[in-house]
Amino acid sequence: MKVRSLRLTQIIYSVVVAIGVILLSIIISFVLLKSLRRTTEDKISYFISADAHQMELNVDNYFNNVQQVTALLFSDKGYYLYDATDTSLSEYQKIQSEDLILSRIVDLGMMNNFCDFGIVYANDSTTGWISQTTGQMFKDSSIYSYFSSVIPADNLKQDAWIVNVLGNTERIYYVKRLNPNAVCVVSFYISELENVLAVPNELSDMSVRLVTGDDYVIYSTDAEEIASSLDPALVDIIGENVGITAINDDYLITSNRLANGWKVVCSMPASAIMADQVAVTKTLVIAVSLITVLVVLTMLLITTRLNYSVKGVVEDLDYQARNDLMTNLLNKSTYRKLVENDLSSYNGKQAIAFLMFDLDNFKEVNDAAGHKFGDEVIKNMAELLRDVFEDEGALIGRVGGDEFSVYKSYNDISRDDAEKRIHDLTMKLYEQFNVKFKEENEKYGLTVSSGIFVTGAGDYKFDDLYQKTDVALYISKRNGKSKPTFI
Repeated sequence: MKVRSLRLTQIIYSVVVAIGVILLSIIISFVLLKSLRRTTEDKISYFISADAHQMELNVDNYFNNVQQVTALLFSDKGYYLYDATDTSLSEYQKIQSEDLILSRIVDLGMMNNFCDFGIVYANDSTTGWISQTTGQMFKDSSIYSYFSSVIPADNLKQDAWIVNVLGNTERIYYVKRLNPNAVCVVSFYISELENVLAVPNELSDMSVRLVTGDDYVIYSTDAEEIASSLDPALVDIIGENVGITAINDDYLITSNRLANGWKVVCSMPASAIMADQVAVTKTLVIAVSLITVLVVLTMLLITTRLNYSVKGVVEDLDYQARNDLMTNLLNKSTYRKLVENDLSSYNGKQAIAFLMFDLDNFKEVNDAAGHKFGDEVIKNMAELLRDVFEDEGALIGRVGGDEFSVYKSYNDISRDDAEKRIHDLTMKLYEQFNVKFKEENEKYGLTVSSGIFVTGAGDYKFDDLYQKTDVALYISKRNGKSKPTFI
C-alpha cells in the first residue's frame, strides 16, 4: 500500500509539475509572442506604407507624363486656337491647320501607349487619333458634349480624369480643354498600370487598388473588385483619412491620395500577417508539453526566424523601392538620385557621359503583337543594356515606358578618351541590337534611337544632362531614327 501510495504521489507530483511548467511556458510564450506580434505588425505596417507610397509616386508620375504630353499642344497657338467650327476658314485653311496639328500629335504620341490621343471639336469632328472603340461608344451621341461636360467649371486647369466612360471599364480617359470649342482626349488601358501597382513577393497577400474619390475601384489585383464600389468594411476603416496606416482585427490598410484626387488603397488580412506566428505557436506549445528544456531553445528559434522574416521583408522592399519591377534596372527616381549623388561629389572626375535610348516604333509592336510581347521587348532591351554597359560600371535606369538612360563618370581618362569609349560601346550596342531584335525589326520596324552627351567635369545637375541629351535624342528621332546623335 505504501509503495502504491508513493507511486501515486510521484505521479500526482509529476503531473502537477508538468502542468505547472507547461502553463508557465504557455504564459511566457503568450507574452513573448504577443510582443513579437506587435513588433511585427508595426514593422510590416511601415513596409506596406512605404510600398504604397512608392506606388502612389509611380502612378502620379505616369499620370503626370500624360498631362505633360497633352500640355505640349499649348506650345504653339496654331495647335490650341484652331477651331474646326469657324465658318470664316476656307477648306484649304482647315486642311492646312489640321495637317499641322496631326503632325504634332503624332510626334508627341509616338512614344506613349495611348489608345486615344486627339482633339474633338464642337461639331464632333476630330484631329489626331480617336480609336474605333471610342468612336463606336459615341455613334448615337455627341462625343464633344460628353467630354466637354465632364470638365468641372471651377477647375482652373480645365482638365479632368474619368473612368467608366459609357460603361467602358478598360480605359482611363484624360480630357483637357484647348479652347471654347475644342477639347483634347487622351486614353490608355488600365492594364498599363499593372507594373507600377505590382505587389512585392514578400507581401504576396496584399491587395492593391486604384480608387476614385467616390470609392469606385478602377484597378485591383483582385479582378473581382474591378468596376465596383470599394468594400464598405475597408471604407469604414479608412474614413476620410489618407496617408496613414490603419489596422483592426481583420485588416491592415493604407490609403494614399494622388494628385488628381484618386487614391491608392492597399490592404492585407491580419491573419496573413500573423500566419507564420500561429503555426509557430502551436509547434511551441506541443514542444513545451513534451520536454520543457526545449521551450527556451524553441523560443530562441522562433525569435530568430521572425527576425530573419522581417529582415527578408526589409531587403526585398528596399530592392523594390530602388528598381523597376519589370526590368530590374534602376527606376527613374533612384536613377536620378544616384546620378545627382555622383555629380555632387568631385572625386577626381575628368569626364561625364549621359546617354538616352528610346525604342522606335514601339507602339506598333504593342498594337500588333500585344502588350505582353511588348513587355518582353522592354525586358530584352534592358538585358542588352546590362550586357554592354554593366562592366563599364555605369548606372542604368528605365526612365520611361520604352526609354532608358545610362550614366558614367570617369576619374582616370580624359573627355576625348571617354567619348571614344562611349562611342565604341554605343556602336557595340547597335550591332547587338540588330542581331537580338532582327525579327522585331523586320516585322514591326523596331529600331533604337539614342542621344549621347559627353563632357568634362563641371558643376552639372541631373536636369542639365537630361535636357541636353534629350535634345540629341530628339535630333536622332527627327533625322530618320535608328541612330545615335552625339553632342
